[in-house]
Amino acid sequence: MKLVHVIVRNEDANRVAEALVENGIYITRLASTGGFLRMGNTVFISGIEDNQLDNLFKIVHAHTDIHVHPPSSRREEETPVSRAVVFVQDMEQLRKL
Repeated sequence: MKLVHVIVRNEDANRVAEALVENGIYITRLASTGGFLRMGNTVFISGIEDNQLDNLFKIVHAHTDIHVHPPSSRREEETPVSRAVVFVQDMEQLRKL
């Protein structure tokens, strides 16, 4: 089993959440702020079987966009921001109580 933390931009969060649940990947949703641009993010936490991992990556990729932000006061060029960040950890067991 895997424990995954999927971090997406708030603008993409509803699309990703709906697609994950439609595909049988149940999630816990948390709001967060992070990154050097200090923008709002959503973190999805889920325990999944190893064989669901590739499907999770495909779903997240298909339902997120690459975001480009205008220059900040210190930088002259636009700043591209990733679609998502996914942390994957081995998990010994998952119990729903």
